Amino acid sequence: MTWTQHDRLLALKSRLPRTWTPFFARHGNLTPVQQQTIPPILDGKNTLVIAATASGKTEATIAPLLERYCLGPVRRQKGIRSPNRLHILYICPTRALVRDLYERLQGPFAVLDVSLTMKSGDTGPVSPRNPPTVLITTPESTDSLLTRAPRLLTQLQAIVLDEIHLFDGGPRGDHLRCLLRRIEIVRAYHQKQATTEAVPLQRIALSATVLDPEGVAERYLKSQPFDEIPTAPPEIVAVAGKRKLDATIASMTDLDDLAAALTERVRSGAGIRKTLVFCNTRNEVEQTAAFLRAYLGYDAAVFAHYSNLDQALRLEVERDFAVASVAVCVSTSTLELGIDIGSIDDVALIGPPPSLQSFLQRIGRGGRRTGITRVLCMARSRLEDAQFQALIALADGTAGREGVSFLPSVLIQQTFSILKQSPTGAIRLPDLRRVAPVSFDDEILRSILGHLSRLDFLRAGRLGEWRPGPALDELVDAHEIYSNIGSAPLTLTLVDAFSGRTLAQTHRRRTVGEVLQLGGRILRVVWQDRYRIGVERIRGAPPGREIYSQTAPYALPLEVGQAVAAWAGLQPAQIATLPVAEGTWLFHFWGELYGELLREILHSQYPTAKDSAPAMHVNEHCLFVPGRVCKLPDWNKKRFCQALHRLLPRFEAILDLGRFHSLLPLDLARKTVVARCDLPRFRHIYCTADIVEPAPPVQEKLEFLLT
Repeated sequence: MTWTQHDRLLALKSRLPRTWTPFFARHGNLTPVQQQTIPPILDGKNTLVIAATASGKTEATIAPLLERYCLGPVRRQKGIRSPNRLHILYICPTRALVRDLYERLQGPFAVLDVSLTMKSGDTGPVSPRNPPTVLITTPESTDSLLTRAPRLLTQLQAIVLDEIHLFDGGPRGDHLRCLLRRIEIVRAYHQKQATTEAVPLQRIALSATVLDPEGVAERYLKSQPFDEIPTAPPEIVAVAGKRKLDATIASMTDLDDLAAALTERVRSGAGIRKTLVFCNTRNEVEQTAAFLRAYLGYDAAVFAHYSNLDQALRLEVERDFAVASVAVCVSTSTLELGIDIGSIDDVALIGPPPSLQSFLQRIGRGGRRTGITRVLCMARSRLEDAQFQALIALADGTAGREGVSFLPSVLIQQTFSILKQSPTGAIRLPDLRRVAPVSFDDEILRSILGHLSRLDFLRAGRLGEWRPGPALDELVDAHEIYSNIGSAPLTLTLVDAFSGRTLAQTHRRRTVGEVLQLGGRILRVVWQDRYRIGVERIRGAPPGREIYSQTAPYALPLEVGQAVAAWAGLQPAQIATLPVAEGTWLFHFWGELYGELLREILHSQYPTAKDSAPAMHVNEHCLFVPGRVCKLPDWNKKRFCQALHRLLPRFEAILDLGRFHSLLPLDLARKTVVARCDLPRFRHIYCTADIVEPAPPVQEKLEFLLT
């Protein structure tokens, strides 16, 4: 360490007089991300922190915030000494991460004598009379807090948004943006009533992988044009820290192949003892865990983890896996995040994940102590093999991300939530205007409120007011107004038939005698009543070797398709054709949405002969078109709009448009789908496409994708 670095460390240490010992003393040093993050946060700046998992982002954020608002001079200057005030809100994407972070921070907070509480769907309410100084929670619980006890947020000084990339670009991200605005409104009203100085809310966002840092900072950390308190431009702290990626792609015809591959890696002498296996669906998790428990080629504890498991069971799995010496845990995306499950030596993926960010998050769980990220990619087809190769190539480079538009379905949820919060029991147009983006004019907002009235979710009150209707009363009674994720509420509970212990939640009814898998174990339904399903374990039942995959309803991104094209040897903008007697294989590599749009356009331009197939979708990268295709039809906006209109129902099913999308006025719902498709981008790709007949080496790889 040079003298300059040593001086810098001492200077930072002097600025953390109370938090240095509980948070950093045992390490004796600061990580690079901590050295760069602590100063701007201590200075009160809104900050986006991008750094590898396990690099110390949490400590780099929470320690300076405690110094500034709970222990240090700002607290004394602003007169916020009272311990019975909530000063820092820490928002996580999952309940499991809330609990994990709470357990990690309990020790340092106890040393500092600062109160810390967690709130999620798995915990009880926060006491309005004795609130914590710091609250760890989710967006949904934050919404509930706003509606039930908004006064708790009047003294809030800072808000932390953890794993921001998991929110951004979807309904939860837009929900979060509305919540930030509502919190600012509550604070501004209180400051005005108390005639105190208007102090902006300090905002911090954290992530290991952000593909659009400037856009994320703009959406979540910058004050809006209509905010009363202007803020300085956000700081972006990005610390490089890539570990070496050691990726192996193996073919998988059934679960025997997975068991054999895991066994070989454990016996390779590489020191692999703990393996995390990711699947894309709960069904795959159940099948895989059950099979490995019976047929894994070495002695290891096998666990299953996914969101529908009861919270107590999930916690048990996390703790048991963390302390096990040799173990395998099979999980959905629930363990992509920074939940503490101990050191992971190896990661296996059954099928490619739905996006590059998900891929980066999953492989980032392994090898944190060795500097090498090992990943075993199990490809169930040649297509999956190619997509894995594309994801690996993207992981070693950088990728941009298209702009994201605000989802109006979130405004429906916010209408319901604001009504619940309203002391008058009514909502007015200005109330919705204050949380809506400036791009949504009053005409759009009136159409939303009017449509909800026609659906009986709202009813007319006094002039310019809307009040809850009977349909909304049902949602409120079921506590279904705080979330923008999911669809039907989970109304049934799986329990042990004899002890009554809660095992999981489900919305699917079962029949007595039906056999199912849960947590990788085989169960039989013994009884059921209106709200519960009693099950017993079947011992000795052999699990199946085949894995029945249910493709998750997501659209393969364009960036992954283009990476597969590069793997095949095509240049950007090239579309490859393979003519056959019946027509042409057309390899576009445009992803799911744009590929479907292209198919619909070509379907009308290449009419089906009597004995030939129509233009049809083969996979995410390829179409089959009757006849020869030498060039794409000239761009025609009318023809394109007609094609898109025919595809709207399908696109609504695969785009993440929010839980309340079906309650939008029809015209606005259609415009939302069009906006998410990014049509200017499609037109550019379409108009610059170059159709080529590939050279033999490229042709061989393209044929590989058809098998």
